[in-house]
Amino acid sequence: MKNKITIIAGLFIVAISCNKKLDIAPENTLVERDVFKTEAGAEEALSEAYFNFLKAETGYFAYTYGDFTTPLLNKSVNYNIYDLGEATPVDYNVVGTWTAFFKAINTANNVITKIPVFAKFSEGKQKEFIAEGKFIRAFSFLNLLCLYGDGALSGNMNGLGLPLQLTPFEGYNTGEIIPRSTNGEVYNQIVKDLKESIVDLPERQADELKTRSRATKGAAYALLARVYLYMGNYAESATAAESALDLIPSVYSLTTGLLDLFPPNPTGDAKSFTSEYIFGLPVSQLVSKSTSLSNGIGDAYFYKRSFWVNPDFINEFEPGDLRMSQLIWKGDSVYNPNMLNEKTTFKFNNNFGRDNVPLIRLPEVILTRAEALARSGGINEESIDLLNRVRSRSLPFATPFAAGDFANGDDLVSKILLQRKFELAFEGFYRYDLIRTGKPLHVPDIPDNKKVLPIPQVEIDISHGLIKQNSGY
Repeated sequence: MKNKITIIAGLFIVAISCNKKLDIAPENTLVERDVFKTEAGAEEALSEAYFNFLKAETGYFAYTYGDFTTPLLNKSVNYNIYDLGEATPVDYNVVGTWTAFFKAINTANNVITKIPVFAKFSEGKQKEFIAEGKFIRAFSFLNLLCLYGDGALSGNMNGLGLPLQLTPFEGYNTGEIIPRSTNGEVYNQIVKDLKESIVDLPERQADELKTRSRATKGAAYALLARVYLYMGNYAESATAAESALDLIPSVYSLTTGLLDLFPPNPTGDAKSFTSEYIFGLPVSQLVSKSTSLSNGIGDAYFYKRSFWVNPDFINEFEPGDLRMSQLIWKGDSVYNPNMLNEKTTFKFNNNFGRDNVPLIRLPEVILTRAEALARSGGINEESIDLLNRVRSRSLPFATPFAAGDFANGDDLVSKILLQRKFELAFEGFYRYDLIRTGKPLHVPDIPDNKKVLPIPQVEIDISHGLIKQNSGY
């Protein structure tokens, strides 16, 4: 992955000269042929898709939105409009997040559609690059669906989802604008992309860093498990999660120490991913290559100008939980006097935002399978064992759970969800877990149709109303 990649930007602007006008192919075709013909050129294009995805995840509020709209965090009054469902269709974050993810989708679409046409390198590598493109596209559509899909997390498969743009976008003047598909149709496309990608993705990439920051079989299975969980398809979620967990210990394993998993990084040095990371954004590695990249998260948390931890959440932890004592701290103690006594997350502890960003960690997959099995089979030993695996790392001296500790299957599910809350806090999950399980958000009485963001007004206007607004706006 590179910070500055010019291949895609130049795809359609190269001037071509030729003596015979009848022999002149369209500029697009000639430049695309040059880019996608070689393995190196195609990989540059794929790198652009990864980088656009990184910017979509962290450039606006996509990553933090899943936490700051829940009781986990207190926040600046500037963010209250998102709690209340009062963001407008011209809001900076609303428009920017939508646009950034569709940019990532468009660059992935170029990889998916152009490689089969122009590539002159090995078929195996072609399939692998296309599979990575489908993973990026699927992940981008899932994030957009969680943010903008009307009822997508509460089981309304007929609600309006997203425009399913599956080919490179050629421009608004081409008549190419498409309406929003239903949530169910978008979910089905995401599942299709992930299943197809699994066939051609490797279990490991060329080195350890790439294995944790590029698409792999394990990452695709793990994301598929998340998709099925959000759809309420628990049997398929359990199966996909199992396929990812089958890669323990050959590819993945739980990291013993939390401060190895989320290391102190006061100087913004390059930090390695541990084998617990299934997929993440290697921000510290990019910074180490003399870029000025920030994850857009560290500053907001470290200085507590935007977000700080709700004390009620801290009080929920069991006594001695290392996730509370090691991963929640004071952050800035100098520059923001109004917040010096508040606490923040240690997961993003570099004040310049130069920490790596987790997107899929092994504990999520473990707890996903545990929940899916408990929802379909009630109290069962495997779910309890999986629950204990995650809990015991942070509570090494606590008595592990046993079957007799749960009144019924619902009680077991509640304990699993509580561990998801503790384990994945500040990684962007909690809002979506609350919505899909029918639990209240930070504002408990917000209407269901306000639990998604509005569609950007520019999309509605430029489509002359073909793209419809969400029902709550």
